[in-house]
Parts: sequence; C-alpha cells; structure tokens
Amino acid sequence: MKLTTVFLLSFSNLIAASSSMESMSKEKNHITGYAEVEVDPERIQLYGITTEKVVIRDLTKTIRTVGVVEVDERRIAHVQTKFKGWIEELFVNFTQIPVSLGEPLFTVYSPELLTAQEEYLLALRDVQRPVQGRFGLELQQSNRDLLEAARRRLELWDVPEEEIERLQETRIASKTLTIDSPVEGVVLNKNAFIGMNVEPGTNIFTIADLSHVWVMADIYEQDISWLKIGQQADLSLPTFPGKTLKGIVSFVNYVVEPSTRTMKVRFDFDNPNYQLKPGMYATVETKINMGQALAVPETAIIDTGERKIVFVVIGKGRFKPIDVKLGFKAGPY
Repeated sequence: MKLTTVFLLSFSNLIAASSSMESMSKEKNHITGYAEVEVDPERIQLYGITTEKVVIRDLTKTIRTVGVVEVDERRIAHVQTKFKGWIEELFVNFTQIPVSLGEPLFTVYSPELLTAQEEYLLALRDVQRPVQGRFGLELQQSNRDLLEAARRRLELWDVPEEEIERLQETRIASKTLTIDSPVEGVVLNKNAFIGMNVEPGTNIFTIADLSHVWVMADIYEQDISWLKIGQQADLSLPTFPGKTLKGIVSFVNYVVEPSTRTMKVRFDFDNPNYQLKPGMYATVETKINMGQALAVPETAIIDTGERKIVFVVIGKGRFKPIDVKLGFKAGPY
C-alpha cells in the first residue's frame, strides 16, 4: 500500500518538530490516543512511502463533464406562409443540406395573393389618374390611402420589397411567389411536396443556423455553486484529438434531477465550420481559480468515515497521526 505523509512547515500556526506537535495538540485540542508509527528506512522504500510539504498553493478546481451538442434554439427558423396556397415548385427537396440566406426554397400559388396584387395595381392606377372637381383633393387622398393599405397588406404577408417594386414597375401580377430561406443554415425538416396545400402557420421547412451551437451537460449539484454565467469553458472531441474549442457557460438550470442529483448546464460554442454536429458527445472542462490556501494532497488523507486523518513526519521513520478539518477539493489537493 502506498502511503503519502504530510510534512508540516513552520508557519505561524504550523510546526514541524515533535515538541511543537505536542504544543499544537494542546492548542487545537485534537483527540488523543493515536499511536505514533515507526517504520525503518528499508520498509519506507519497500512500501513506497513518500512525503510532501504542506504549503500555501494557488489552487484551481477543474469541473469536467460529458455533454451533447444541440442546436441553438434561438437560431432555428421555421418557414411558413401567412396565406393559403399550393406548392408548385420545390428547389430544396431533401433534408440535411446547407442553404444560404435568400436561397429559393419553393414557389407557392395563392389566389388570395394574386387578388391582393391586383388590388394594389388597381389602387396604383387610381392614384396616378388625374382628378378634378370640388372633391378632387379628397378623392386623391382616398386613393393614396387605398394604395397604402394594399401595399401594407402585401408587406404583412411577407411579400419581399423587391417583389412589390417589380409589381409596381411591370404592372403585372405574378401567379406564384418564391419563398426564400430566411437564414443561412442546414435544413433539419422538410414538410413539403409539389401540389401540397399550405395553410397559414403550416411549418414547411425547419432550418437551423449551426454556426453557433449549445452543449448541454449534467453537473453534480455540489459543483453547481462554482459555475457562473460567462465563465470560460474548453471543449474537446474524440473526433478531433488534440483540438480544443473555447466557449462559455451560458445558462444553469433551476431544477435538480432527483435520480442523478445533477443539474443541466448549457455551454455556448462558436461553430464556424460546422464541425460540431448536433447529437455529438463532447468533453467540456471548466477551470475555476480558487485563490491561495493551505493545501494537503488528497492521497495523504485517511477517511475513517467519522474523521479525516493525516500522518505527520516527526523524524527518523516516525509518523504521528492527527485529525484535520478539510475545506474544498481542488485537483489533487
């Protein structure tokens, strides 16, 4: 068995000699009755007994866990229409492919939209028609109001500005409207086929911007208090050995999972090359600076269940067990 002993240094409240140990025992009122242990030098070497000085150290606590890459919910776009219609042409006909911002997805024919375009053209013609008479000014203002209302209706249906400008220039209503991708990303879901009837609110495409992703991880409740929003985090993947990505802690859940005594923590990572893919497992590590403290090696602690004991070197192969009161754990200390 490998036993690591502790060498107490001569700080104001820590002494290394046996006579000082007696003084320390009286001052701290620790439990008496522990017998000194004497081991000859050959057995010390045979047992692999080592000693380490108890000193004030700069301590860093590392919290390491395994998380799952997920889509950033704030970067999901659901492609819908605000009018009834039928899909006439599909430009993106399967999922899991990248699309660019503004890339055509499909065309839709809508009698409602066609009527709205014709109403806009009619209002545009009335505005440009000269009016005379005592009610000319009122009629002209009324025509302008009707034109603005017709244009506003098209805008509320998400008809692009360039399409309205085309309508104004050509004076020709378009039978179909091309729906473009609102974001650059990857198609996660396609609920579309040629001839399909669409209603307002129908989710036709789901597109996710994967240039920024979440990693959801479980952290034990005793470690949660050390995590703060904005703390730096490192991510590594078995797929890319030796490569580390930088991110931050962005959210800590409010509920503890009863069966595991863990809480969900969300980490944010930039993903410009889409190398982090939703569903991947990743190792996330956060280092917390704990400041300076008197540090005892974890391997030197004997935990009886009721007490924590360390062996102090007295000299010439003699070791004295004493009770200690421990603080937080940081790495090997």
